[in-house]
Amino acid sequence: MADRDRTDIRGPLPLLAPGVLLLAVLLGILGGRSIGRACPFCSAVSLTFSQEIAQSEAAVIARLVEPPPAGSLSPRADGPLPKGKFEVVEVLKGAAAVEAAGLLGPDARRLETILLEDKPVGTLFLLMAIEPPKLVWSSPILVSDRAVAYLRKLGGLPEKGGDRLAFFQDHLEDEDDTLARDAYDEFAVAPYADVKELKSRMDPARLLGWIENPKVQANRRRLYATMLGVCGTPEDGERIGRILEGDSLGPDAAEIRSGLDALIACYVTLRGPEGLDLVDRRFLKRAGTDIPFAETYAAVMALRFLGEESDIVPRERVLASLRLLLDEPKLADLVVADLARWQDWSVVDRLVGIFKDATADNIFVREPIVNYLRACPLPAAAAAVKELEKIDPEAVRRAATLAGLAGLTAATPGAPGAAGAATTGEPDAPSSEPSATDAASGGLAARIPTVIAEGEAEMVAAAPVAPPAARPAAASDRDAAPPGWKWALWAAAVLVIAVLARLFLRPGGSAGTAAR
Repeated sequence: MADRDRTDIRGPLPLLAPGVLLLAVLLGILGGRSIGRACPFCSAVSLTFSQEIAQSEAAVIARLVEPPPAGSLSPRADGPLPKGKFEVVEVLKGAAAVEAAGLLGPDARRLETILLEDKPVGTLFLLMAIEPPKLVWSSPILVSDRAVAYLRKLGGLPEKGGDRLAFFQDHLEDEDDTLARDAYDEFAVAPYADVKELKSRMDPARLLGWIENPKVQANRRRLYATMLGVCGTPEDGERIGRILEGDSLGPDAAEIRSGLDALIACYVTLRGPEGLDLVDRRFLKRAGTDIPFAETYAAVMALRFLGEESDIVPRERVLASLRLLLDEPKLADLVVADLARWQDWSVVDRLVGIFKDATADNIFVREPIVNYLRACPLPAAAAAVKELEKIDPEAVRRAATLAGLAGLTAATPGAPGAAGAATTGEPDAPSSEPSATDAASGGLAARIPTVIAEGEAEMVAAAPVAPPAARPAAASDRDAAPPGWKWALWAAAVLVIAVLARLFLRPGGSAGTAAR
């Protein structure tokens, strides 16, 4: 099995203070550029082979001919980093650049680059380079003979679509983990529409076997559940339902139920609206129960997916499930943004009551409630904002500032409504229809705002997450991007607001005073 030297960026996120967490979220908005994902449950572990090769000027398969001196690999070795010497066996990209660098032909010189592991002469590696004509080479990536055959085929695949994913589907859970991980990453960065295009070529029985295998990683189980939701049957849904209930799973229950958000979405997709009855009972009706927050949050993520991407369940039925969390004010902020975005104005009075009754334990719910009321077209909502401003003027002010900044950072130059958002600072009117930009991106990231509630950071820290790897931006996207100084300006503004928000939320601050 090949041991690919790729940095895995997954790992627990440190718990962040509210202001720092807010800054991280909004800086993510500033830096993100329409990243398409297979589903909201899949995150790429690292760049795919195809992405890495696309970003390089040259890519070759090379054979190690002279390892670094043995002593140079010791942790206590002094001097420069150890280097190995290689001969080019096959060019995958940039033959002209490789030849111009003198690495091809009978008089080819040896390629030299840093090598931090002890491997025998003759070992094959993938190396990529930039900055021709000299060529600066990457760290070598160990590849097996099977991996070399895999790499040869990448250049001939379609750029997108079901035909491309069909190739990678054959390598999911491959015996060579290098290929299995790359195949997963390809699905993780592919638009969901491409995954659905593969429906007739999927094997539900194989997907179920992987889902029920406790040795399968959680991120891969999420993908397989998403795929099963595309190609499975109601009977398959019954088996997923038993996993959700935890029936007869034995000592491996925790492993099999990892990736719960995707499992919930898969179950409801296969069972239809009636499937939400189990979700409500098992994850959302928390009164008198001991439901872990992570499970409730997973259900909310599944409901967001169902509301945006699926027509299996009526939107009103999804909203009915989300409204259950208003019965627990500490979790209400998880769903307020969703209710506004989907124009559910039936809970104005309930949210006003939650605002008035907020204590130090859930004071953070006030800002999203204010922005919900501002988005609501009902006269009662406008009147409620004026009333609530008398109770906690600082919360109303913070809500307006943060909503205005979010509108500025989310606005795309040239997009409808962008100028209005930048000028007025008011949140855009919620829309139940995805924009053309969202549809083009193929993912949900642009349509579902990040919502961070008390306990959510802990849940995130408990689950390995990683940002999806972005495909190279199209030329039109790069040209439309605002100058760097504007991003720096917004980042500075966010930092200031985040610090002020933390001060106001301290026990002695204005918000704390208003709450008492």
